[in-house]
Amino acid sequence: MIRPQPGPATPDQDSGKRLRRRLLLWSALPVLLLVGMAAKLLSLGLLANQADTAFKAGDAAAVERAAGGLSLANVIERHKAPFAAGDAEALAGNYPAARLLFEEALAAVPSGSGDECSIRVNLSLAIEKLGDEKQGAEEPSSAASLYAEALAVVDTAPPRCSSGDTAAGSGKTLREAEQRLNSKLVAAAEFEETPGEASQDEASEEQEPLQQSQLEQLEENARQAERERNAGREREDYLNDTDYPAGPDRPW
Repeated sequence: MIRPQPGPATPDQDSGKRLRRRLLLWSALPVLLLVGMAAKLLSLGLLANQADTAFKAGDAAAVERAAGGLSLANVIERHKAPFAAGDAEALAGNYPAARLLFEEALAAVPSGSGDECSIRVNLSLAIEKLGDEKQGAEEPSSAASLYAEALAVVDTAPPRCSSGDTAAGSGKTLREAEQRLNSKLVAAAEFEETPGEASQDEASEEQEPLQQSQLEQLEENARQAERERNAGREREDYLNDTDYPAGPDRPW
């Protein structure tokens, strides 16, 4: 028996096929999005472990690779990628770049996250290293300014960063940094004195309160700048209605 050949598709049939294809495509998009989000969440833990191991080993290149992975589709816990990248730069001795990345991480970390304490520790250390470089280059004024900025990062840390149960002992590290920076501020001020001035009692008496006033002004200016950055970040969190999950114990 000869079967009849199907006739050409009618316009209605073609339209129906196109509609079904569109529906299949649009229904696949949410599935792909969910798969991508799941992959990102799974990769966070894996890359965090890689970065943690590499950082403890002092392997800047490996930390940088992990940071690159964290930066892909960086829509969840956005502060982790620049934080890890800043650690890589710090290990490599590139403290100017590390400072910028830590500041980016601090601006992105959600309010209340435990990661903020670790970020502040590393940011203050990076700025302190820059101050040490200026002090070594016999530029005490620039060094004092940087030490004051680092001290402001420490002083404006939220109270939870001073508690004993913060991640990686951030509270103790911040307290030690505060004492060290105060000592370096005094040393930078003393370095500015010339031998001739030290032998002139009246000049020394006049300069001592002046230097103390300058140090206090530097510290206050740095604290004010830090408060303004924090206020801007809080306003951004409020306007964006950010709802990030709480960060893990690791810095990343």
